[in-house]
Amino acid sequence: MITPRAISAETAPGPLGFFSGVAALPRACAEILRTPELRVLSVVPTLVFLTLTAAFGALSVSVARAWLLVRLPRATDAFGRAGVGVAAWAFAALCALAGFYLALALAPALSAPALERIVARVERSAGAPPRTRLGFWRELACGLRSLAGAALFALAASSLLWLVGVLVPAATPVTVPLGSLLGAWLVAWGLLDYPLTLRGLGFRERLRLMRANLRVVTGFGAAFALCFWLPCCSVVLLPVGAVAAARLAAAILHRTAP
Repeated sequence: MITPRAISAETAPGPLGFFSGVAALPRACAEILRTPELRVLSVVPTLVFLTLTAAFGALSVSVARAWLLVRLPRATDAFGRAGVGVAAWAFAALCALAGFYLALALAPALSAPALERIVARVERSAGAPPRTRLGFWRELACGLRSLAGAALFALAASSLLWLVGVLVPAATPVTVPLGSLLGAWLVAWGLLDYPLTLRGLGFRERLRLMRANLRVVTGFGAAFALCFWLPCCSVVLLPVGAVAAARLAAAILHRTAP
């Protein structure tokens, strides 16, 4: 595995602090706006999400609603027919809502090819050396190991914070900020997954990089975590996160490379 080192002016040695991580978000937005190829690729996750949402909505009305109608008792008066209609439409609305959240979950995975092209484009402009292709299965295994490690850590940490909050209610002013900090780290970990998986960096290497660059990673994760709280922003800003993560990963790896 070849460790990349970016050589452009943007990744030249210099301080990488908390606000450098925060600034990665607006810088990535500006880079997308001024780069035609990135503008085209950045709309893919949103288009995938809208297509899936529309498809699940149509299925909810045409299939789920009809499925429930044939199973409800046949109404014999106007009041009963109105009740059946309300129940069928309510069921369709619930199915459509479930489809909305399913679309949110599926859109990032189905947009992976576009996100990988975004990362490759940004790495080229950052001066990073070409990557050695790992192949689909090695990339998948690398990503899954990283995801599993992060999930275990998040589960243990969040469970501990919850337990402390229950047993010691007075500790809430401490556990709530720590929970927010944990959320910022997990968002940063998830966004950095795109460039680091393509480079073949495993869980331990990623953990070492994050610990060595904790301030900039925290600022990076906090900025995107705040935006991701807004409805649908987790999909709309996904390409922005990929651009920012690719730039940040190039800078971090350049500073840590031997």
